[in-house]
Amino acid sequence: MVASILALVRPFKYDSYDSYNSYGYSDSSADGASVLLVIMAIMGIYALVFLVIWLANGFAWAGLFAKAGHPQWGAFVPFYNTWIMVKIAGRPESHFWLQFIPYAGIYWAILSVNDVAKSFGKDTAYTVGLLFVPVVFASILSYGQARYRGPAYISPEQKQYLQHYGQAYGGQPQPPQPTGYPLQPGPTNLP
Repeated sequence: MVASILALVRPFKYDSYDSYNSYGYSDSSADGASVLLVIMAIMGIYALVFLVIWLANGFAWAGLFAKAGHPQWGAFVPFYNTWIMVKIAGRPESHFWLQFIPYAGIYWAILSVNDVAKSFGKDTAYTVGLLFVPVVFASILSYGQARYRGPAYISPEQKQYLQHYGQAYGGQPQPPQPTGYPLQPGPTNLP
């Protein structure tokens, strides 16, 4: 592709007196300035597209970071934003490092994103949206009505403890709490 673009920069010259050129070949090439201009234009377009995507992604996640009590600027810093997302999800710090393992890191990243969605009260279907259209779904989490409910990941030991004592965890609904005080025996409540 680049070679064909560079060939368009300088037109083909045909010299009938040269036997080498009689076969349709040219020994002329584009001058250095025009080649450099084309390459710089292509690189500039790529840089502009990258900048727009980076800013859109950063602004989409910045509100989510603020709701979870972390600085908004962290959404714009590569690797640090993933570290903060692992913290928001409540996963151990080792899960951040596990994301660098080829192929297996995809699994750990999906688990972290799923726990981030659950930390805001969303289900697994919302995780699919965060994975495939992150700018839209992260913006909905950031600037919508979703509230941060705390870390969704609970270790197996914590889960066993909470189940043993009957306390709600993760996405479980909490039982309704009675309002007011129960009736106390006294002079007006005697049988």
